[in-house]
Amino acid sequence: MNKDSRKWWTLGTVCFALLMIVLDGNVVNLAIPSILKDFGATMSQIEWVNNAYLLTFAVFLITFGRLGDEIGRKKMFIGGLIAFVIGSVLCGIANDINQLILFRVVQGLGGAAMMPATISLIAANFEKKERGSAMGIWGAVAGLGIVLGPIIGGYLTDKGLGSSLNNFFNISELWRYVFYINVPIGVLALISALRFIPESKDHERTHRFDILGIILSAIAVFFLTFGFIEGAKYGWWTTKESFAIFGQTLNISIFSIIPVFFAVAVIAGALFILVEKKCKKDPLVDLKLFKRKNFSVGNITTSILSFGMMGSFFLLPLFLQIVMGFAPIKTGQVLMPFAITIMIMAPISGKLADKIGGKFLVSTGLLIMAAGAFLLGRFQVNTEIKDLILPFIVMGIGMGLTQAPLTNISLLETPEDEVGGASGVLSTARQIGSVMGIAILGAFLQTILATKIETNVNNIAGLPDSAKTLIVKSIETEGLSEDNSKMETELKKSLANSAGAGIPTVNLSTLTPDQLVAIKAEQTATQNQFAKISEEVALAAKKSFVDSINETFKVAALIALLGVLSSLFFRNSKGSEIKAAAVEIA
Repeated sequence: MNKDSRKWWTLGTVCFALLMIVLDGNVVNLAIPSILKDFGATMSQIEWVNNAYLLTFAVFLITFGRLGDEIGRKKMFIGGLIAFVIGSVLCGIANDINQLILFRVVQGLGGAAMMPATISLIAANFEKKERGSAMGIWGAVAGLGIVLGPIIGGYLTDKGLGSSLNNFFNISELWRYVFYINVPIGVLALISALRFIPESKDHERTHRFDILGIILSAIAVFFLTFGFIEGAKYGWWTTKESFAIFGQTLNISIFSIIPVFFAVAVIAGALFILVEKKCKKDPLVDLKLFKRKNFSVGNITTSILSFGMMGSFFLLPLFLQIVMGFAPIKTGQVLMPFAITIMIMAPISGKLADKIGGKFLVSTGLLIMAAGAFLLGRFQVNTEIKDLILPFIVMGIGMGLTQAPLTNISLLETPEDEVGGASGVLSTARQIGSVMGIAILGAFLQTILATKIETNVNNIAGLPDSAKTLIVKSIETEGLSEDNSKMETELKKSLANSAGAGIPTVNLSTLTPDQLVAIKAEQTATQNQFAKISEEVALAAKKSFVDSINETFKVAALIALLGVLSSLFFRNSKGSEIKAAAVEIA
């Protein structure tokens, strides 16, 4: 097979593995309620089904990216692929929630090994003039995973593989299929990787292993990511819930443990920079990378893009499922114009980047993304599916225009022997931005929601104070999730009980016909009154959700505008400036 054909097979293989990673992140979310029920897990435990994966993934990205440069990117990719598949099988056969959490860590290790390798293998096999097109296809596959994730996850969780195959495989807990689906994809990717991907690494020198750098970077990323993930739970500043580890509760007066975690992350990060500066031979992260303007600007802009993207992906299903009442599988179908637009625009933007450079495309894409977020922040309680199409397309155009050129222009000045470590840093920035987007926008949404719902509920005439307290307390303790419909159900029960309590109990046999008619009329009037109040409460709750989501999308729009500003500092990927900068730094 000639070199030109092999590079396209390499691209296809790494994109296939990328599809598996993106799918896994989307389908598992839809299986969480079923896992919660089947294992009888607590909410804290079930949160860690995702958090264990996210933390492991984020912590080891830099290390595995750099390790790929040293031992070989193909080896790292295949090792990660095998670990991911093994982790998926173990997750599928887990006997309890603790085993599932542990096996998600194995998946996280595999994903962390694969993700930077997908980028570095593309960079190693494609000339700079072609990387934009290649990264465009890479971005389109990520968009495909976003499309298929909710649809596949919803179907597998509800139906499995059909009753005949479910019985044949003796699988009754259908959520296990969301992990088993990775096995055939992973095996095909493994066969293709062994057959088509050429090995690439830094052949010029023997590397040492920067143990201290690995430890410090792991501590910094772990505590930073953990802080963002758990900030809403434990309290960003004052204690909302006590933090316990190994059965011991840690209390710092009225202050939350989260600021301590952020402080540890900052200290470890500062020490990491000092150690890497003093490391004369083979640092984990060569800080000279950040002397390359595009790489520094790229990490900032990538974090901002991921913040807005993942924050939006978090908000949209909430609106569609809680306000519009869609099932998970229908949510995936409704989101298809959004994700399909990303799929279409990503390869187009990649080809454009090869011709005109990435700076203009990144800035324009982020600006369009901000406009899309602003349009999405105009939802109404009576919003219909047709009202979502234009905002989804605008948002998809912005994200699709930005993704591929951003990765390409960020790594453009990076020498090939350092591209693994550089892509690991870039992937870490992307991951931390994603976690920040979900955590910060989620916390903002929850805070605004509590205020909005208290205001809207207090405006309902005739609503008992006890019911008002129930609603506000439910939001404060449970937050906003796909299961918040339970709040409305419990509220209606409370109102029904209150209605029953307000109707006197009498011996009907002692009443005259006229008295019986009067009491029945009173009962009917009382029940109708509370039925009306119940409807008003449901409407107030939905309106509060909508108002809060709208405010949060406006914040996402402002964040995207910050990305526009940061992207203006890129050197464009065409012209003599890039070449001059690369020569100067080298």
